[in-house]
Amino acid sequence: MLVAIALGITFSTATCASNERGVDLTESSVGLSQQMTGMGNSADSGEVIQIWWSQGFLPEENEVISKIVSDWEIESGYQANLVLLPDSAIIKDIENAIEESRAPDVFFSFAADTNLIPQLAWNGELADVSDVIQVHQDEYFETALQSVFYQNQTTRTRSYYAIPFGQNTIHLHYWKNYLEDAGLAADRIPSQWNEFWQFWQTAQEQLRTVGNTSIYGLGLCLSNLGTDTFWPFEQFLEAYGVEVVDENGRLQIDNAEARAGIAAVIEQFTSFYTEGYVPPAATTWTDSGNNSSFLEGQVLMTANSTLSIPFTQRQPDNPYNEMSTDLYFDRIHTIPWPQKPDGGAMQSVLSIKQLALIDHSEISETRTQAAKSFLEYFSRDAVVDQYLQTATKGRIFPVIAELFSNPFWNNPDDPHSSVALAQYQGETRPSYQVFAPAYSQVLQDNVWADAILQVIEEGVTPEEAADEAIARIQSIFAGWL
Repeated sequence: MLVAIALGITFSTATCASNERGVDLTESSVGLSQQMTGMGNSADSGEVIQIWWSQGFLPEENEVISKIVSDWEIESGYQANLVLLPDSAIIKDIENAIEESRAPDVFFSFAADTNLIPQLAWNGELADVSDVIQVHQDEYFETALQSVFYQNQTTRTRSYYAIPFGQNTIHLHYWKNYLEDAGLAADRIPSQWNEFWQFWQTAQEQLRTVGNTSIYGLGLCLSNLGTDTFWPFEQFLEAYGVEVVDENGRLQIDNAEARAGIAAVIEQFTSFYTEGYVPPAATTWTDSGNNSSFLEGQVLMTANSTLSIPFTQRQPDNPYNEMSTDLYFDRIHTIPWPQKPDGGAMQSVLSIKQLALIDHSEISETRTQAAKSFLEYFSRDAVVDQYLQTATKGRIFPVIAELFSNPFWNNPDDPHSSVALAQYQGETRPSYQVFAPAYSQVLQDNVWADAILQVIEEGVTPEEAADEAIARIQSIFAGWL
């Protein structure tokens, strides 16, 4: 596993490509564990805080966080060790480190808001960062603040246990040129729920009649191998008015109305596949499956949890990038979600990117103050904007209202970010694990994907699959009491 580590007083960054600030390092998980143990735990490291961060795929992603930490060191006088870990491994490494009393002070993972931070807050393992939040509280969107206001079962209270800085949600993309090949126009895409989904099925049928026999109308992930199934499924539940968890963390699915709504979503989701409008491989896709299938022209429309699909084609406008420019501005289009079946506006379910601080206050209050100093520094408008623009290339939007006036985020000529901006400025809500950390296990266990596969592969009815999913969720929640 490729690991980027910063050691000592000054940064020495190791990435997949060596440079003047670093060298190549390759470590197994076991080797990494031993190396981190060698760094010393919080009690032994004085005022040098440990920051664990998701390693980027591109050098600039790692360079920008290294620079931010270095700039903070210069301004604050504190010191830090920055450890870059693959996003696929960092959550497990943090969990192991907590068990072995060698946890970092600050950490960030793109998936932590889904399946780590709610659980750590519940267990009383995170530091309360309300004092840091207060500095910027008036600048954050309400959903961002809700998304870091977690329940602590030790204190029996809610408080702020993370710092929000970015947001993403499910976006819809389609190929305009293939739509035109089907004899259909973009301005005729319906806004009504059922008509919207039928439109893409009709487009597939018409494409088949003109000789394109390999394209599918819908690129919806239906596997239990990642996260790309449950995120669109959550939006479908939202569309059908199914409230799984209320804001007090109580399950709301033990009633006939909720059961009927869940069954209806499962039925519609699976009918796309059983009627031949979703690629057969969608039942085994990982999170990159729909991206690849869309970009290879195998699906006409898809749903994705960031703008990563069109942004693969966002390149500097020069003669060498004419093809990418054409794809980005003319061929690939991003569109809003349709209205709910009842005609209401769709509410977007957000994933809020967060920084969290492990509670080491009993070991060293000074260390905690240093870590909070970094959180406050990173939260500044200019710093977080720099990180989101450079490291995520705009795939993750800010949660600070003032930044939306920045032309990078607010560009009416951009056919993708302009649609996303309108989505974030519309009705939004947090994902359910914010209100009930047990729901993070529901997502980790891919309960919804398993229900879908039961219908597709085992032939059970949507109602039976809904009953099984409800029973599993109730069992999971019972284990958290």
